[in-house]
Amino acid sequence: MTAHVAEADEARGRVILRSSSWLPNDVAIQAAMLVANAFNSEVELLLVEDSQRVNFANFPFAKEFSLHGGQARAISAEAVRAEIDAAFKIARQRVAAACAEHEVPVYEHIVRDDPVQALASACARRGPWNMIAIAETFGTPMSFSLDEVFDGVDDATGIIIAGPEARAPAALGGKPQGGKVGRPIRRRSPSSGPVVLAVEDAVHIQGMLRVGRYLAAALKVEVVILIVAGTDEALARTEAEVRLLLADESAVRLARSDTIFGEQAAVADFIRRQNGSFLIAQYGGITAPRARSLRPLTGALPCPALLVR
Repeated sequence: MTAHVAEADEARGRVILRSSSWLPNDVAIQAAMLVANAFNSEVELLLVEDSQRVNFANFPFAKEFSLHGGQARAISAEAVRAEIDAAFKIARQRVAAACAEHEVPVYEHIVRDDPVQALASACARRGPWNMIAIAETFGTPMSFSLDEVFDGVDDATGIIIAGPEARAPAALGGKPQGGKVGRPIRRRSPSSGPVVLAVEDAVHIQGMLRVGRYLAAALKVEVVILIVAGTDEALARTEAEVRLLLADESAVRLARSDTIFGEQAAVADFIRRQNGSFLIAQYGGITAPRARSLRPLTGALPCPALLVR
């Protein structure tokens, strides 16, 4: 499906920017703009009112616990809806400003549904391809997992995420960002390095490379292929296969993982050293494993990521 995105000249696809009751991450919004720009597509702002959370709030015993300190508070459906409405207002303002700045068409759709079903319905409405962007900072508590989205949304090519350390690419107007609330301010400069493809299987290289070229062209940076493997033997085999496939690709730089095999943090560290602008990786592999926390990757990743099937 990755190759279809890159070759979808017959009609424009969509970037579905999904937002809910949490405040949106500006880097995630910028990443959605980049993908839309690169493929001459449009953005659908999908505002999802989580029906599970609202329904739960109707119970008289319903309480919410803070993420820090375990403090509980009574909640009501009215209070939850007011919180969601406030977050939606902020998301609309930020997305409208970003789309105007980058001249990307945008339209809005509001639903009250199960989070995964809302995405499945949105992707099924139109084609020929859909890319999902999670507007919230990845790592914020969500009522769904990436496994559920990849398994339950057949019409999605990939998912764009931005972790807490992600910076917007300089070419998209990224600005130095301060630290988190309650911590000393630490300026993080915009990323201006390559688009990095974390390749674990040579079978997927052509599709990932096509997408990488589009993003790199929009950012005016190079493409770097990072070969990731779990053993020395697998690393050597994959490198040989990739070099054979890239024999005529003079504009692509090939790198090997020179850190500990099989660790997500090793990929994040490589991209940090390269000042990478964007990561493209296959979901379900070493870099972004299924049924496991992605915190070692996204907690340190200095740029947005596109996870593909």
